[in-house]
Amino acid sequence: MDIRLTKRQWILSLTIFGISLITVLLLFMRNQGLPEKKEALLFSSESTEQTFASSQSSESKEWYVDVKGAINQPGLYRIKEGMRLMDAVELAGGFTKEADQKQINFAKLLSDQEVVYVPKNGEEIPEVQLETGGQADKKAEEQIQININTADITELQQLSGIGEKKAQDIVNYREENGSFQSIDELTKVSGIGQKTLEKLRESITI
Repeated sequence: MDIRLTKRQWILSLTIFGISLITVLLLFMRNQGLPEKKEALLFSSESTEQTFASSQSSESKEWYVDVKGAINQPGLYRIKEGMRLMDAVELAGGFTKEADQKQINFAKLLSDQEVVYVPKNGEEIPEVQLETGGQADKKAEEQIQININTADITELQQLSGIGEKKAQDIVNYREENGSFQSIDELTKVSGIGQKTLEKLRESITI
């Protein structure tokens, strides 16, 4: 009787041991795949964070322009890259009744730290207001040289401070008096004073 009990205990022990061994092996095999999954999840998380950071950096790029003159709500306005002068005017509440819109180039691309000045009727745009804060714009202005004897209205409007009206006045003067004999003769055109001439001197030729 004692021998049978001993055999039963031995068989039970082997069974328990076998079950335990199988359980341990299953757990071990299951855990083998976890590092790869964790690594994949970590890589995915890092990629998401990098994409978000890149997107956030792109969205956080802000430009500002200072809108002054004959404007309903002068002040500092935040703009986006690619916006034009007319966009800044609209942000500032539009023109006042006294604004001389003919001197304004509505299509001009804006740059960061730029001053947008809208003159009143009969007013000459102050030289300081014609300058922009972007170094790229300054370099571009220095490189451009417009021949005031051959340029048409569109080409003349590329000059800083020359809007459609002044460009037309230059063409009219040319038609009535012939070609400019000197750059200084440009001051004889209505609306162009000595300050404007000095601003344009490096950008024009005859």
